[in-house]
Amino acid sequence: MSPASRISEPADALPNSLSLADFLDQIEPLSVGDRFQLVEQAQLLLNGLYVHLPLKRSMYAIEPVQRLRLLARRLESMSDLQFQGELSSIFRSLRDLHTVYQLPSPYRGNVATLGFLVERYYDGGGAAHYLVTKVDPTLEHAGFGAGAELVAWNGVPIDRAVELNAERQAGSNLDARLARGLEALTLRPLRSGPPPDERFVLLDYRTTSRRRREARIPWRIMAAATQAGRPQDPVSTISAVLGIDAGNEATRQIKRSLFAPARARRGAARALSSVVSSTTRRVGGRSVGHLRIFSFNVSSARLFCEQVADILAELPRDGLIVDIRGNPGGHVPAAEATLQLFSKEPIVPVSFSLATTSSALDLCRANPSFAPWVASIAAAVETGEAYSQAFPLSAPGEIAAGLRRYPGPAVLVTDALCYSAADIFAAGWQDNGLGPILGTAAHTGAGGANVWTHGLLRLWLPDLLGQLPGGADFRVALRRATRVGERVGVPLEDLGVRVEAVHRLTERDITSDNQDLLAAAAGRLS
Repeated sequence: MSPASRISEPADALPNSLSLADFLDQIEPLSVGDRFQLVEQAQLLLNGLYVHLPLKRSMYAIEPVQRLRLLARRLESMSDLQFQGELSSIFRSLRDLHTVYQLPSPYRGNVATLGFLVERYYDGGGAAHYLVTKVDPTLEHAGFGAGAELVAWNGVPIDRAVELNAERQAGSNLDARLARGLEALTLRPLRSGPPPDERFVLLDYRTTSRRRREARIPWRIMAAATQAGRPQDPVSTISAVLGIDAGNEATRQIKRSLFAPARARRGAARALSSVVSSTTRRVGGRSVGHLRIFSFNVSSARLFCEQVADILAELPRDGLIVDIRGNPGGHVPAAEATLQLFSKEPIVPVSFSLATTSSALDLCRANPSFAPWVASIAAAVETGEAYSQAFPLSAPGEIAAGLRRYPGPAVLVTDALCYSAADIFAAGWQDNGLGPILGTAAHTGAGGANVWTHGLLRLWLPDLLGQLPGGADFRVALRRATRVGERVGVPLEDLGVRVEAVHRLTERDITSDNQDLLAAAAGRLS
């Protein structure tokens, strides 16, 4: 290790960002009354509407409602950061990225970043390596740049640092936690968690010439890009059918703004807004299409399907790789209707059920769109069922009616960051027999629910839920998703979709545009 006097620092600060210290100086602490209001509303949501509460209590031996009661007794003696950290931690213990506390302004809408990305690959002996793959030019110095290999993080061996960070993430399974632990090394959305405790990180790394060096990189705060394509009005019909990891959507936008705006698209590549791109690739002696769906966070399921169908019509018919790695989800009907573009037979969508609580029954009676669920929730007083009868949210065949189907074989590529509507897409792909699934991890992210915000729920339950202070909010898994076909009734939450084959990313994958991954995917086309 180099002596402390030889630790280098970048000469310039990350553009369009604030130092962590300056950002914290802007924060106005919540009053004690506001804190009590947040804790009370959190208890009402978890006890009355959170559909996965029995599952989470059993799987993780947690008692979040009791923790909220204890927080209510202790919050007067806490600093603002201590309170925000504890309330965030209670929700994070659920290991459910749908069900989160969203911090008030100015936290929400901002992302803490170090200005570079780290990706992991495995060598022929199975050892993991961690490379800096993208870095803002202002941070390049002393051999620190794309291609540098991390050895230690704040003095902790990098493998262990990722494991420790993974334990602080809310991923529903080990694959998801490790994937999010790696991503959160350098990107942390403040809408779902407080800022980093440390002002900077110390990196021990090898340069591309294999020289060992150290650098100190400060945390910076950047504003997340507006989520284009989806209205933020809580009364919109789109808000009622969402399935999305909002935190990962924020980091996706930051990654685009930092690392993608000036990137030239190669060959026949074509983009649909910020959520879809496509290209034709020569893999293993054959031309195959590569359709990348970055997000389902769109405003219209029909329009999205029409545009994807137009893209598919221009791609080779001999084989297609559908790649949803890193997709945080979004509009559930858009995800399920897109599946119809790959099948001549009607797609059977996943089904959704609610908790059989009095609050859920009040919601179903107040909102006409919930009418199918009323009878089974009301009957649960006698039957003792924990969940209502299950019904679909969308009609994929109707949404995609008249659109051209892709005629050739297709393979789906996933990773552990696929979440929510992307989980539902992968489950529908598998349950409807659309083709094989190749993953860079054994499971998808395991987010199996339709998520509602506190603001949307309050419109239908004004006597139960009150106004939240300071722009804070909650999101809650309201309706759980269960699978169809051979896996009928199996929940997606915590389990995700198990892939048929796993491809561990290689050095060529993360440095040469996924060459080995795409070759492996093309090899599974039949």
